[in-house]
Amino acid sequence: MMKMPKVEIANPTDLTKLELHEQICALRYENIERRMESGSQKFVRMENQILTEPVQEPVTLQEVKEYLRVDDSTDERIIRPFIETARRFCEEHTGRALMTQTLVLYLDAFEDLNDPLWEGLRTGPYLNKYKNYVVLPRSPVVSVTHVKTHNDAGTATTFAASNYVIDNVREPSRIVLKTGITFPTELRVANAIEVQYVVGYTSQYNVPEPLRLGILQHIAYLYEHRGDMYDAKLSYPPMLRSLYAPYVVHKGLGSSSLMALG
Repeated sequence: MMKMPKVEIANPTDLTKLELHEQICALRYENIERRMESGSQKFVRMENQILTEPVQEPVTLQEVKEYLRVDDSTDERIIRPFIETARRFCEEHTGRALMTQTLVLYLDAFEDLNDPLWEGLRTGPYLNKYKNYVVLPRSPVVSVTHVKTHNDAGTATTFAASNYVIDNVREPSRIVLKTGITFPTELRVANAIEVQYVVGYTSQYNVPEPLRLGILQHIAYLYEHRGDMYDAKLSYPPMLRSLYAPYVVHKGLGSSSLMALG
């Protein structure tokens, strides 16, 4: 059998589609393995702390009573906790703050969010090649109160708002550095960056109706199954998946998503 001559590949354009795909996959899997080692730490670093709770809910007690066909006030004490529970469930599984609230995001380093677990899995807006932005995990963002950095001496320094812009065009929103600006580098080893920001819809009637309907359905489900939740197959009505799915804010492998509702 005649031996085929070795083909020298000068550049990626000479690769077949299959070979190029294999090379890309190999690189992606290598990146996945490298990031999975610190994946749990990255998830912690993306957690928000609620500084100021919302002062109202996306649905009123009267709306809930009408939906449940409850005419008197006998069960109001039972219904009230269901409203907050359903709202928090919706927020966690969509990545949205339904009512105005103030959050604080702590990061160990700017690279933590700028080098997300998604990198290596896909290309596009989730890749932060130039390390010039920070993702704000909860939407919709109303404003950023401040960005502060903390050094090893415990000194807090406010990063001037003139150094960045808030990108609310995409979701999740981002704090993006202006041209020529870089992030501070003198940071302590843990919780070095503090981002305080305001999120949520300004009125309960600005909340998308499918989300409000989902909350009402969830409350009705909790009310109907009160006292026998351990015997129920699900802790939420199946319709929630369809109602909430279009509003999920995708942040990466560590984000809340309706995959948990499957």
